[in-house]
Amino acid sequence: MRTGAVVCLTLCLAVAMGVAGPGAEARQTPNAPQTERTEAAVVGASVLHDARWLVERERYTYGGTYGFTLWRPESGAPHDHGGTPALRVALAYDLEPGEIEGEVRGRISAFEPGLSLKRETVSVAEKGYEGVAVWPIPGSTPSAEVYVPVNDRVYQINVYAEEPGEEGLDAEDKRLLTTLRFEPPSRPVEALGLPRANAPETLYAPGTSGFAEQQRVPQEETSAFGALSGSGDQRINEGCWRADPAYFFRVQYDSEANSKPGDHIRTGFTILGMPNYWDEYTHGDLGYGRCNEPEWCNDKFAVDYPLNRGDPIFSPFPDGTVTFAGRNITHKDYGILVSIEASNGKYVNLSAHLDSLAGEIRKGAQVTDQTVIGYAGDTGGPDIPVGRPHLHQAFYRYPSFMPDGSPYGGAGLQVVRHHHFRGDGGVHSFSWDGAGRTKSKGDLIGY
Repeated sequence: MRTGAVVCLTLCLAVAMGVAGPGAEARQTPNAPQTERTEAAVVGASVLHDARWLVERERYTYGGTYGFTLWRPESGAPHDHGGTPALRVALAYDLEPGEIEGEVRGRISAFEPGLSLKRETVSVAEKGYEGVAVWPIPGSTPSAEVYVPVNDRVYQINVYAEEPGEEGLDAEDKRLLTTLRFEPPSRPVEALGLPRANAPETLYAPGTSGFAEQQRVPQEETSAFGALSGSGDQRINEGCWRADPAYFFRVQYDSEANSKPGDHIRTGFTILGMPNYWDEYTHGDLGYGRCNEPEWCNDKFAVDYPLNRGDPIFSPFPDGTVTFAGRNITHKDYGILVSIEASNGKYVNLSAHLDSLAGEIRKGAQVTDQTVIGYAGDTGGPDIPVGRPHLHQAFYRYPSFMPDGSPYGGAGLQVVRHHHFRGDGGVHSFSWDGAGRTKSKGDLIGY
């Protein structure tokens, strides 16, 4: 967690709606970056930050909070479709100052005994308000979560880890917190008219039912897969695991995938690992290329598949249980996601960047490999584009779960055999370099 050149930005109603606030000024001084100050309003908070960071103006409220997130732009590579969050400053409008201690204790107990959270008293803002920091809050990017009372309001501030294994608040983090300023909000959050992040109207495709929209495949084809010889799952480099080759993993798209003209992809096909394949770009270079970090999502062996917006996405397991479906703050860069735990009790799938969920997909739903779980899209951080609609598919071995059911920790799982329903014996075998019947990054693979 580091700050560099600084710019002062305050989220106000006009900014929240994408319009510069009144009185915004920019100036350039020798050997210093451009700085800017805008007027405080709905959140009532401003912070000095790196001039290169991008500001995400939240379009939803999340669990009784509303605020803004600062994102670090990343490598700029052609296939780089992400960034990393640096700081989120939110007004916790459902929390009273006297409830902070109970909230902190609840956060700590929610992760015991598997993950031991720590707490620390910190100074926040120029006026030195006393806040309580608790860490590490796990997720796709772990954070230290700071609760600070300001008069009769409570702020929830997440300071995100930048380096692998970093925990808590260092001197730079604490310095960043002291640059905050708080002013009374000029109007309530309700004045923005924003929906809740997980309200049905923001998550579900109108008129759909995941259990009714099953792929129409002749029964003789679905039962034609021969048994694969395998020796169970195996531990591989850096603490990752390779999945049992005999276990059934279904491709998560159907015979009508990429049917829209102009994308240069045959109908019923996608391209393996585009934009990202195993351990590259956002699956590796940008911090997700981990195998067994206890508080991170270990996405070293995640794979991307380009799809048209609205292409159906299926459960990859023959039978499983949905542990999470929707959006949250801890996995915010995934956008709308679905997490499914396989019935074998060890494998968990995460399908991300969905445009919407299928109608009956919610926590606790029972699914099969014929269940549509959602529809392909490009949801994620709005100020750091995810790129064209695609499916981000990750698998984990024995992960832990957040209180809401979203996964973290466990071991990154490499899945090298995926079942489909046309030709090649019904199996796509993945590798780094195509050889014989194996498929590698950039290969066209079919349903």
